Amino acid sequence: MHLFCLHHAGGTTASFASWRFDGVEVTKLGYRGRDFGSFGAAADALAQRIEAAPSARIALYGHSMGAVLAFEIAMRLQHTGRPAHVFLAAARPPSGRYDAGAAAVATAGELSGRAREVLLEDLTLLATYPGRPPAGQLEVPATVLYSSDDPLVPASDSVRWAGWCSTQPRLHEIPGGHLFHIGHPGVKATVETTLSPMLQLDPAAPGTGSSVVGSC
Repeated sequence: MHLFCLHHAGGTTASFASWRFDGVEVTKLGYRGRDFGSFGAAADALAQRIEAAPSARIALYGHSMGAVLAFEIAMRLQHTGRPAHVFLAAARPPSGRYDAGAAAVATAGELSGRAREVLLEDLTLLATYPGRPPAGQLEVPATVLYSSDDPLVPASDSVRWAGWCSTQPRLHEIPGGHLFHIGHPGVKATVETTLSPMLQLDPAAPGTGSSVVGSC
């Protein structure tokens, strides 16, 4: 099993620094909004990088903007039969309405000038995403993670992901605000308990491993 992690807008692969699981190779995919002309182009490029991996079975974890990318990547690869699971965390479903909260996110917290610039570059890319209608088109089993105290993504928005999934996604509430994946152990535990049964069906599963692609 090969798990690919996609960070939040303005984030880096460092947000997954401690992510290691027995029998799962972990690749933390870095991306920058300035490097792509559109959100679709970003999803295409990242899907190609993932598809080139030799593992027979893959999983995706995306946080915030990374969750929308994970959804689009899963849509591009699900016909191959390789995606085993996708984790969609701290994100609104892919309706295409992602620009309204950009200013609030950009001004939240104490950000350096460079950090704010990177965040705005990523959010500008996200604003090019036209979205998809809720037609149950994601055939890959999904887990939706959300926080009831997330100031950016209400829990009521997170549960609407079901409209884009062909089967009911599992829902996990994790406390900790918008970036709950950085400090709450429940996120890693959810990923581990979800993927562990699948490893028994994947005889090529490697030992514990980790690799990084892109900026960190």
